[in-house]
Amino acid sequence: MKYRACKECAQSVGLVNIAGNIMMIVIKAYLGIVGGSKGLIADAVHSVADLLATFVMIMGMRLSAREPDERYPEGYGKSEYMVAICIYIFLFVIGLYIMHDGFMTIIEKRIIHPCWFALWGAIFAIAINELMFRQSACAGQQISSPSMVAKAWESRSDVYASIAVLIGIMGAMMGFSFMDPLAAFVVGVVIIKLCIHSIYESVLKLLDQAPEKETLDQILDAMGAVAQVLEVGKVVARDLGPILDMKINLGVPAALGVVAGETVKEEAKAAIRKAFTRQTRITVHLYAV
Repeated sequence: MKYRACKECAQSVGLVNIAGNIMMIVIKAYLGIVGGSKGLIADAVHSVADLLATFVMIMGMRLSAREPDERYPEGYGKSEYMVAICIYIFLFVIGLYIMHDGFMTIIEKRIIHPCWFALWGAIFAIAINELMFRQSACAGQQISSPSMVAKAWESRSDVYASIAVLIGIMGAMMGFSFMDPLAAFVVGVVIIKLCIHSIYESVLKLLDQAPEKETLDQILDAMGAVAQVLEVGKVVARDLGPILDMKINLGVPAALGVVAGETVKEEAKAAIRKAFTRQTRITVHLYAV
């Protein structure tokens, strides 16, 4: 973790998102109805899904923080990926609804005449969502929380959606009535695209996807500074929520004693922990070269 304050910031993400989404639901729904904007009302429905997703995220983080036990010796870290998938399923359903509603409004040629109230509601939504995205993304990266990062990108998708709504409202105010429901349709497309990609990534993590090349390069660089290590053998690394679990095989001189071997293991673990900012669980095996 880069700064000590990051932990406190991460702990406040849930409450900030709850407060922000409740505020946006009330304001966007009210201004959408008063201002006559289909897109802004759809955006308010989106915020309802965000609020539900925030509660799911908080539950997932609490579950993943539980200590390993006899039944789950590897811990509960992967529960975060399941939570992330739940979040994106919520969004996927909402995205389909918004797309359908916007499409039917255009097909049926319903006349939409939004006013300045709706315009200010969209501007407000853009600002609040961007602030929530920046806090959640930063905190999620610092504590290596996949569900928090998922929630952050959900907020960023809200920014894009609100920008589309803003453009749609402006177009409808200038006489292009179809632009407001078209903006709602675009909101749905953006949401669904993000959901499909993110669900795919979360499933790969649940299946213990091999680590990125950058991760392996970091491990190799760290081992280069450890004395008595002649080569790096098989490396297995996997994500367990906020924890990076590693099993590393190191080649050492055949004449190396048991005590010296234990020293090499501890030095290797220290070097890896220094190279990675996230929490790590490391198992080192030695073999003679």
